[in-house]
Amino acid sequence: MKKVLFVNGSYNEIPLIEAAHKLGYYVITSGNDEKGEGHKYSDEYVPCDYSDKESIYKLAKKLHVDGICSCGNDFGALSAAYASEKLNLNGHDSYHNCRYFHEKDKFKELCDTLCISTPRSYVFTDFSFGVVFLEKAIFPLIIKPNDLGGGKGISIVSDIESGLIALEKAFQVSKSKVVLIEEYIDGPQFGYTCFIKDKSIAFDYLSQDYSYLNPFMVWSAVANFPDEYCELRSIIRHDVKLLSQYLNVYDGFLTIQLKVKDNKPYYIETMRRCLGNMHYICISNDFHFDAYELFLANELGLNTDDYLAKVKEQQQASAFMGLYANCNGKYLGYEVDDRYKKLLFYKYEVEKRGFIITNYLSEKIGMIYLSFNSKEERDSFICDMKSIVSVEVEEQ
Repeated sequence: MKKVLFVNGSYNEIPLIEAAHKLGYYVITSGNDEKGEGHKYSDEYVPCDYSDKESIYKLAKKLHVDGICSCGNDFGALSAAYASEKLNLNGHDSYHNCRYFHEKDKFKELCDTLCISTPRSYVFTDFSFGVVFLEKAIFPLIIKPNDLGGGKGISIVSDIESGLIALEKAFQVSKSKVVLIEEYIDGPQFGYTCFIKDKSIAFDYLSQDYSYLNPFMVWSAVANFPDEYCELRSIIRHDVKLLSQYLNVYDGFLTIQLKVKDNKPYYIETMRRCLGNMHYICISNDFHFDAYELFLANELGLNTDDYLAKVKEQQQASAFMGLYANCNGKYLGYEVDDRYKKLLFYKYEVEKRGFIITNYLSEKIGMIYLSFNSKEERDSFICDMKSIVSVEVEEQ
C-alpha cells in the first residue's frame, strides 16, 4: 500500500485525509499537536515539528513515503516542498520557488522584479533599523512578521508611538526575526484562487474578505459571481500567468490575497497551500467537484486531467463565516437566523460545547457555509452578516 505523509493533522486536513483514503493510501499525520482532530482520521500519527524542514525530510525518508501533503500553514508548505525535492517526489514547486509564495519578503521581491503592483514595503532584520525608519515614516503603516499568517502579529499604526509597540510585537512573534513595514492600502480585500495547468489558468475563483471584531483575521469570505469584477479578474489573470511563467511553477492551486484601490489590485501575499477555514468547501460547492481531491492528487504528483474534467462552470456563490464569541467565557452553542438556515449546506464546530474561551478575538468556535443562487440573495447576506449568527457564552 502506498503511503502519504501529511505534515499536520488539524481539522483543516480532514477532507484531504479522507481523499487520500479514497485513493487507497496509508495516511500518516504529523505535527506537534497530538490532539489535532485530523489525527483521528489517519492510520498513524508520528509527531514532528512541521516548521522544521529538515526534520520533516528525515521523517519522510525514514517512513519511505510515496508522497507528502502540505497543510494550511506556510511553514508546512515550505517543509513539504523541501522534503519532496530532497526525496525526488513530485507534487510541489522547488523549495527555491516555494519561498516566493510563502515568505512575504520574497513575494514582494518577485512583484518588484515583474513590475506587479504591491504595497511599498521595507524589510527589517534588526529592531533598531526599524526604529530609525519609523522616526521618518509617513503614516498609516502596516507592520507584520514576515513568516506568520492568520493575522498573527499584524498591526495598523498611525504614529511613532503605536509603531514602536507594533514593531516590538512583530519581532517577538516572528520565528525568523524578519519584519515587514508596508504602506497601508485603504480598500476592500479579496482572495483570488486559481488552478494552474501547464502555466495557464484552468479555472479561477474570486471572493471578498470581511473582518469583524479582529481586523486582521478573515471572518467571512463571500464569493463573487463570474460576471463581476471582470476588469479586475483580467488584470489578476495577466499577473498570475506572468509570475507562473517566470518561475516555471509546478501545476496546482495558487491563492493571492489583495487589496483594491481605484480599481487597481495591490497584492499582499500569496500561497500554494491548502486554504484555512476549509475554504475549498465553498469552491467545491460552486464548481460542483471535489477541490480537496484535486489538491491532493496534484500534491501526490498524479495526473489531474480527470479531476479537472469534472469542474463545471460556476453557477452559484458560496460564503463561509467563522463563529466567534463577543467575550470570553464558556461556550454554550450558537444559533443561525431562521432566514438563512435554508442556505446552509455545511457546518463544522472546531470546539465543543463547554470549551472555555480565553481570547475571543482569535479563538474560532467553528464555521458555517452558505450557498447563494443569486446576487440578491448574497447581497442580503452581506448586509445582515453581523447579525446572522449568535454565539452563546456564559461569562466567567
